Amino acid sequence: MVSSAKFSTYKNLIVYQKSKLLAVDTIKYLSGSKYPKIHEFLIIQMLKTITSVGANIAEGYGRHYRKSYRQFLSISRGSCFEFDYWLEVAIKLKKFNNDILEDFKKRNNEIIKMLTVMMKNLEIKPQS
Repeated sequence: MVSSAKFSTYKNLIVYQKSKLLAVDTIKYLSGSKYPKIHEFLIIQMLKTITSVGANIAEGYGRHYRKSYRQFLSISRGSCFEFDYWLEVAIKLKKFNNDILEDFKKRNNEIIKMLTVMMKNLEIKPQS
């Protein structure tokens, strides 16, 4: 089972809070501006990947088992890497505000580091 000694719910996890805030900021930025239809696919991909990060943290927590939780954190981490890819594509296109996208990249990398630490802490160590 997932130990809940340090937190009573996934909503108290800083990584969850940061991922949710990044998702909200990304949604606000990408939906608040008018971009040509050709960028629609890119925008959809960015939104799908960043919104799945916090969702997978929540779902994994809800599984209530260490191995399942770690697996969902791994999925969240993978989504962060995919989000980073789409951000790099958007930056190369030079059609978006690169300062905002670079801020998203920085925040995303912080989330990746946090998820990595959490996953390492949940590794099942072989018994000696």
